[in-house]
Amino acid sequence: MSTQRSETGRAVRRHGWAVLAALAGWAAGGWAAEGDLPAVHMTHRAMGAEFDFVLVGDSPQTTPDQLTYAGEAAFEAIDRLERRISNWIEESPVSVMNRRASEGPVVVDPDLFGLMETSRRFYDDTGGVFDVTVGPLLALWGFYREKGVLPTPEQLAAARESVGMNRVELDPATRAVRFTRPGMRVDFGGIGKGLALDRAAEILRQNGVNRARLHSSTSTIVVMGTPPASKTWGVEITWPFEDPEKKHPPVAEVEIAPGESLSTSGASERYVEIDGKRYAHIFDPRTGRPVDTNIRSASAVAPTGTESDALSTAFFILGEDGARAYCAKHPAVRALLVVEREGRLDIVRINFPE
Repeated sequence: MSTQRSETGRAVRRHGWAVLAALAGWAAGGWAAEGDLPAVHMTHRAMGAEFDFVLVGDSPQTTPDQLTYAGEAAFEAIDRLERRISNWIEESPVSVMNRRASEGPVVVDPDLFGLMETSRRFYDDTGGVFDVTVGPLLALWGFYREKGVLPTPEQLAAARESVGMNRVELDPATRAVRFTRPGMRVDFGGIGKGLALDRAAEILRQNGVNRARLHSSTSTIVVMGTPPASKTWGVEITWPFEDPEKKHPPVAEVEIAPGESLSTSGASERYVEIDGKRYAHIFDPRTGRPVDTNIRSASAVAPTGTESDALSTAFFILGEDGARAYCAKHPAVRALLVVEREGRLDIVRINFPE
C-alpha cells in the first residue's frame, strides 16, 4: 500500500490519514530531526481521537517512504483494535459480549480476554476505582446519547447493581466471560487509546522504527528512543480548563524517558450539561456519580500506554492521597496532579526526582 507524501507545510490525505514529510531540519512538537535524519509526521482519526505520530529514521539511509509504510501499518493495527473493542460498533466482539454475557459464559478471542484480565488487574490495584464496567452509568447519565439526564436515586441505585469488575467471572482455561448481574456493560474508553499506542509502537519496532513520538489527542503519549540532543522527552501539561484558542500557557512540563508513556485525564475533556451544570465523563464507581473534586487534571507516567491511560483515570478519582498511596507501592509510576485551591492552581508531583 502506498501513501502520497506532501511537500513541507502541506498535508495530503489518503486512506484516512494525513502525512507530512520533510528531511533534515523538520520540526514538530518543539523539536527537530537532527543532522540528516529523515522525519515523517502522520495523523489518523480512530477511536474518536486524532492519532498524531512523528517517526524519525535511524540513519540518513532511511527513506521517508519506509517511515510512512511503517506508520501506515501502525495505523492499521489501531483500526483493527478499534473494530474489536469499540462498543460503538454493533458487531464488535465487545458489543457481542456485552449483549450475551449476562445470559451465560461467552467465549471471546485471546485479545479481548487479555484486555479483560488487564482491566481486572487495574481494578484490583486501584481499589476498584478503575472499572471498565461503568457502561451502565455512562448510559444512565446520557453520555452515549450526548444528552445529559439527571437520574433519580432509584435509577442510580439500580444502575450501580450492574457495575463492578468483581461481578465479572473470567475463566482463563476457556477464555469465557460471564456477567453475574443483568445489564452489565463494558466500556474500554479509559484504557483503549493507551493500548492502541502500545500496539502501534510494537508494529513500528517490527518495521524498523525505533525513534518516535506517538500521541493520541490530548490524552496519551508514548515515546520510543531519544529525541535529538537529549536523553528524555519534554511533555507539556496543558491548561486544565476549556481553552479552544490556546490562550493559556502549559501549567507544567514533565520529562519522560524512552519507552515510557504519559496520560492525562481531566474534567474538561468530555461532559454533559444538565440544568446548566456540567458533569464530567469520569465516574467514581463507588458512588455511581461523575467525579466532583478539586483535582483539575491528573497525569500518570508509566512503562506502557495501557498502564498510564488507566492510572490517569484512577488518580483523577483517587485524589492526592490515593495517588500517593498507589505510587508508594509502584515505584515505576509517577503522578502529576493539577489541584485547585482557593482559586489558584497547585502542581503536585509524586515519585518525581527532587
